[in-house]
Amino acid sequence: MGLRKGRSAVRRSGPDLSAYKDLELSALSSAPQGAWAVCQSCTLPALLTVVLARATLPSTLNRSRPLDGGIMSKSGRRAVPRHQGPAKLRISGLAGCLAALTACSMLVSPAMASEAGAKPTVRTTPGWAQSDVADPRTTLLPVPQNWEPAGGKLTLANTTRVVIDPATADRWTVVSGMTTESDPIVSTRPLREVARYAARDIEARTGVRLPLTQANSANDNGIQVALDAALAPEVGPEGYRLEIGRTVRLTAPTASGIYYGSRSLIQLLVGSADQRTLPTGVLTDRANTTVRMNTIDVSREYWEPRAVADVIRQMGYLKQNYLVLHVDDAEGFRLNSPKYPGLAEPGFSYDRADIESLDRIARENNVTLVPGFELPAHVSPKSAYFHVGMADGPREVEPGFGERDTGATPQNTCQGYSYSHLTDDFAFNLMNPKALKVSQEMLEEFLPWFSSPWVHLGGDEMPPNMNSCPALRDYVANSNGKYATTADVEMEFINEVNDHVRAKGRTSVVYNGSEASARNIPLDTNVVVMDWTGSGTAAHLKPYDKIVADSSFLYLVPARSGRPNQQRIAQTWTTPTDPKILGWGMHVWGDDLGWAEGQWLESLSIMPRGRVADRQWNTRPRTQTEYAAYEATMQTIGTAPGYTGFLQPNATTNARPIHQYVMDPEFPRGTYDAHTSNNRRGIIDRCDLSGMTPLFVSTRSATDPDKGQVKVIDSGGYWLGASNLTGPWSVTGTVKVSGTVTLLGQVDSTNRVTLSPTDVTVRWNGVTQSFGRGLGSGQWADFALTSDGSTVTLYLDGELVGTVTSELTLPRSRMLYGASGTTLAALDIYAQRLTADQVSSVRTQRPEAVCATYPAAPTLPAPRPAGPPTRS
Repeated sequence: MGLRKGRSAVRRSGPDLSAYKDLELSALSSAPQGAWAVCQSCTLPALLTVVLARATLPSTLNRSRPLDGGIMSKSGRRAVPRHQGPAKLRISGLAGCLAALTACSMLVSPAMASEAGAKPTVRTTPGWAQSDVADPRTTLLPVPQNWEPAGGKLTLANTTRVVIDPATADRWTVVSGMTTESDPIVSTRPLREVARYAARDIEARTGVRLPLTQANSANDNGIQVALDAALAPEVGPEGYRLEIGRTVRLTAPTASGIYYGSRSLIQLLVGSADQRTLPTGVLTDRANTTVRMNTIDVSREYWEPRAVADVIRQMGYLKQNYLVLHVDDAEGFRLNSPKYPGLAEPGFSYDRADIESLDRIARENNVTLVPGFELPAHVSPKSAYFHVGMADGPREVEPGFGERDTGATPQNTCQGYSYSHLTDDFAFNLMNPKALKVSQEMLEEFLPWFSSPWVHLGGDEMPPNMNSCPALRDYVANSNGKYATTADVEMEFINEVNDHVRAKGRTSVVYNGSEASARNIPLDTNVVVMDWTGSGTAAHLKPYDKIVADSSFLYLVPARSGRPNQQRIAQTWTTPTDPKILGWGMHVWGDDLGWAEGQWLESLSIMPRGRVADRQWNTRPRTQTEYAAYEATMQTIGTAPGYTGFLQPNATTNARPIHQYVMDPEFPRGTYDAHTSNNRRGIIDRCDLSGMTPLFVSTRSATDPDKGQVKVIDSGGYWLGASNLTGPWSVTGTVKVSGTVTLLGQVDSTNRVTLSPTDVTVRWNGVTQSFGRGLGSGQWADFALTSDGSTVTLYLDGELVGTVTSELTLPRSRMLYGASGTTLAALDIYAQRLTADQVSSVRTQRPEAVCATYPAAPTLPAPRPAGPPTRS
């Protein structure tokens, strides 16, 4: 991929919760029809005479009895639950009838169910239609380890409760000797809190309201949740058992396991026809991989916080547990602290409240939010701000961007030894002690924002040319044998930063790279190595705990055609068995994107990331049938509770653009300009969907005698990185073309608008529509394309050309690519269909942009003033 950080997915929005707002849900049960008659007769005059048989009483939290009278295994756990026939009746005393009334509270009459608008279907024998309830083997993601079906079904009543075991309600684990140090992957949220959030999430996805209660007798009914140490050998620290019979029982050795079991419960409910019916049986599940991680690059382009929250929630929904938030790279440092004014740009960064809110959401979803920093390379903004880059000398100067006299000389700097496409700020000057001091001070400031026990330090891709820098070579030679190579200098720097991290009670993670070239100073073995160039099997990495991040099939880099190899991930890759390999995961990098939307990147990520999650939890290779069914399964279970998904701009009526591209030669705000003059050049959108060129281009700013400032664009065009704009829409511009250029296109160009000297075309879902008239070659042309969602109309130089039938949603992934020499003077995008008069008006007088507004999205919760203790 050159530098490391470096299929158009179907849009999946979050569930439409408005459908559940006023819904009166039916209250059905799997109890037999005969039981309802008993409930009707169990009135006050009959309290001493009628009860349900013991078989119909709810199961208890006592594990000495099977859930519903099923067969017990030798270990005391039920092997196969027995599907009960119609309940038998007998006479008992007052206590028995009171117990019967308790059971009856879980039922509702067929008439009541009909009033609620639901069919009163209560079956007691096998033979239910497969579509009525979800089969865990084909509905759950990840695919569970073991399902023992019992052949029946249970439909939750509107009186169903979540019943919390009082003995373990305030504990996060019941495993002897388990601590946060021994098992950092396990959440410390107590069972009571996990159960409360599970009930909230079930209601959010299904509409089924489940009040919480604490068990206070042997016959408490509902969805029972409890911690059980006896399960630990079978399911591990994160596994669970979900037993569905006459009631639901969810047990695990830790509250983390309860959380994951609740995700399976949600998916089973969502997968049923009425979103409240479950199959009976026993689901036993455990994680095969300890660290099930992802990385998102929020440095090269800023992800709006709600998009980061979407990633976190979806990870928890699919049982992933580590997210590296890569906040620090050459194109931007994204943590905004008043201690470093101006280092992170407001509006394109996260303050402490943002991070603490995201960290809270992560903890609620069993995800550890790992801060991802970079040093001593990929540090351009920090180098320039603190004046500790390769071309900076040792003189102390005030922080801030701009020229400073740092006392630089050829003897104390490596000016000119960076990568050819990057400035000298890309790496720290390792001869300058201030670089280490700055790194340690920044960790002091930002580590308290995160509760993660891990910290990613970067650590790779120092420019190879540094080996030829005379000053650094002399620095090595004059070390009295301390250093043998420049890699030794780098390893010493990383080790000293690692010492600082460990003093804070945390663990450092670094990318593999320069450690292989070190001779005298090896990388500390208490560092976790993330292997992005292989699968963790290199001989020199044997002493290290490792995470596999193989860029050959686990990277998503949209602007570099990098895509995760989903078939390899699901079917052919041999997952690691080395106990020193802690886990593996997918990485999303934003090379060449600059100002792309986080929600757009998430739209490309969600499907391949689900493949990864599926195989991380259950490493068994997927069959071809399973592989082919994956996308349908994802469509069935949908997205996590609280997932926002795409937000389309609100339609406008004011004939003013929501994106307005101007030809100003300045670099757009919001991304740091870390590159040399023919690499990653920007085009300014007044509304911040600016564009960026790829590397090694001839795109440049110029002055035209008639049009003023223009952009002369080569075949790489610009990357925008935004979702398609649904109709109505319009796009207007002034352009000069000499070949066929894609005006706007999707990532893979399947849907696009093209301009050429002889034609203008639109392509949507495999159908290309031609207007039969082009812009002419090498001459300025004003164009306007307008759409009402079903047709597209073309105007050239103010004249109506024609209308074609097309439902094209306007692509906003890429712009003006495919032909060299295109010259652009103006380009505007509207969230409305312009009329002919408006087209004429905006051609005469370009309107001022009014940036897009969006439907209201859930805001991040404010961080709690008090919560679980964080590591300092």
